[in-house]
Amino acid sequence: MPAEPMVQHADQAHTALPAGGKPSLSWNALLWGALQVITAILLYTQSDGALKWIAVALGIAGVAMMLLRLRKGESGGQRALVTVLRGINEDQGDLSRELPREREGDETAEQFNQFIERLRTTLEELRTQTIGVSLSAARGRKLTEEAAQDAARQESYSETIFSSSEESSNAIQELARRTATIADANSRNLEVGRNSSTELQEAARLIAEVSTMMQEFQSTVGELHSTSDNISTILATVQEFSDQTNMLALNAAIEAARAGEQGRGFAVVADEVRTLAGKVGGAADQIGGLIGKMGKVVERTANGTSAMMSQAEKVQASVESSSEHFQNMIRDFETAHGDLLQISSAVEELSVVNRDVHERSTEIRSLGQKIRENMQHADTQTSDLVDSADETLHKLCQFRIGRGQLEATLEKVEARRDVIEAEIAKLVAKGVNMFDRNHKPIPGTNPQKFDVSYARPFQQACQHLIDEWARENDGALYCLPLDNKGYVAIHRSELSHPPSGNPEVDLQKSRHMRFFQTRDIPHMGRFKLQSYIRDTGEVMFNLSVPIAPDGRYWGGLFIGLPATVLGIE
Repeated sequence: MPAEPMVQHADQAHTALPAGGKPSLSWNALLWGALQVITAILLYTQSDGALKWIAVALGIAGVAMMLLRLRKGESGGQRALVTVLRGINEDQGDLSRELPREREGDETAEQFNQFIERLRTTLEELRTQTIGVSLSAARGRKLTEEAAQDAARQESYSETIFSSSEESSNAIQELARRTATIADANSRNLEVGRNSSTELQEAARLIAEVSTMMQEFQSTVGELHSTSDNISTILATVQEFSDQTNMLALNAAIEAARAGEQGRGFAVVADEVRTLAGKVGGAADQIGGLIGKMGKVVERTANGTSAMMSQAEKVQASVESSSEHFQNMIRDFETAHGDLLQISSAVEELSVVNRDVHERSTEIRSLGQKIRENMQHADTQTSDLVDSADETLHKLCQFRIGRGQLEATLEKVEARRDVIEAEIAKLVAKGVNMFDRNHKPIPGTNPQKFDVSYARPFQQACQHLIDEWARENDGALYCLPLDNKGYVAIHRSELSHPPSGNPEVDLQKSRHMRFFQTRDIPHMGRFKLQSYIRDTGEVMFNLSVPIAPDGRYWGGLFIGLPATVLGIE
């Protein structure tokens, strides 16, 4: 990006006329070479691959041009330009310095300084834009992480729906099978019920006929009983006649005996009549006995017939009631059969719909899996974008431009780092093993705290610094030294209370002597600026600079910055 304005300024420097006369070709060559070197440095730090070789070629050409010019003489202006270029070419390129003017109207120095100012402005804008990109990327990563979690839940739900749909499909198929079985059984039962109802109706009809016949038989038995009574009456009359005849024969025999010889024949007749009367009386008695027996039999028959008729009436009533119940049962069977047919039809329709739902659930599951995979890929890409933005910002900050909130904050943190570094060096000189990494768990603490040999000497030496920095109200959420294992020996006093035994309280009020992060902290170069998401969902920046007393890497000073501190709304 800066190459185009650089060329424009070089052309202007070549065509501009200084106050003393015509433009100096040597000065133009020197300026042109310097601009090429600056362009090469910027291009090299911001590019990869083939562009780096182009940057190297530009740098070599620029250096060669400046060497040719410098061989011709060493004026004060040239030495100043070399000093500025040397500052730009250091590890922390200094673009804040300007080329001094040797005389009024020095067009070369003016054009050079204008170009450097444009570089500073461009770098400042790039830093701000890159911070914005990093912030947006971090927010995007948060959203992709949430979306990935939602996609994972969606996939889980779709798996549940798929399993439920599959189970429902199997259950519906089983329901259809059982419904068909029940419908068949109900159809058979309905046919049996209809046959049984017909048979019961026939039985009721036959019983009614039997009842009619029994009534007729009872009438006949009644007539027989009446006839028997009449015969008994007649026999009584015959018996009475027999007794009277016997009495008359007896009287005749007595009279014949009185008559003597004359009445002997009449006596014989009277005796015969009495004998005949005796036989008639005996026969009448026998007939009377038989008629009596027959009357008793007829009476028992009448009683039995009455009982049979009563039972027949009860049986007929029971059969008619059973027949009516059977009719009701058949109607219920018919209703149930119709309902079962409707259920079978509905189950079939449900089976068709469920098959469609199952197919859709299969598609939903596949889409859920694809969405999850895409979100994982997007999360990876977003993470790479965050890292790339952080790395780009790191490269942009390799040049000092002398302004901007990020540079001011970085210089403040580096100044604080120098103070901490000096204190650590003093502790090392006193024999404190500041490089002890044998962190031992402190029993009975939750969250878990750790102790290390340098913790308390370090707290005594630097606690006031941490509290003093916290009172500056510079917008930073924390400014803490961490060793290269991520261990925080010192925190702000209000957050460094002794453990209370209540995990919820200690999580907020006893935050010292714990690990800020669980992985090792590698050397971060001059500094490292990373965006991250707090557990509250807020996107922040973590700025860290290395702490290396006497050149030995110890850890880093970490400061948490909201985006507003860096000029990002």
